[in-house]
Amino acid sequence: MRPSEGACCFLLLLLVAELLPGSSGGNNPRYEKFLSQHRDDPRSSFHGRYCDSLMRSRGLTKPECKEVNTFIHGSKRQIRAVCDQEGVPDGELRRSLRPFRVTTCTHRGGSVRPPCEYKENTSPRYIVIGCENGWPVHYDESQIVTTV
Repeated sequence: MRPSEGACCFLLLLLVAELLPGSSGGNNPRYEKFLSQHRDDPRSSFHGRYCDSLMRSRGLTKPECKEVNTFIHGSKRQIRAVCDQEGVPDGELRRSLRPFRVTTCTHRGGSVRPPCEYKENTSPRYIVIGCENGWPVHYDESQIVTTV
């Protein structure tokens, strides 16, 4: 085999590996839904109406107001790493080794029909997520950091 043929085989192998299911988050609808529902990085600016605006823009207020939702302010790489070396087992889930900045939006009560109003709580927390084939697919909870 000539060197140029070896290089072509190597590039073809890389292309095939990228196209295999589970090798790219873009082919994983559960991962994409997780990102849409739980990642906001950098933190969006809505001039004092963060939770109300972000919950609405992410489709979390129809047909009814979602009771509670948490947004992680971290990169895709940082969050995905919790499924690997940056997380530890927590039952069937994974708990982050380091805290993330998160914002938890909680419905203020009253009618569950839009328009929805939320209160927000922003704090550093360890995140607990469910992973599937190395990809985050479920947000379970946050654990408040008691020492920083």
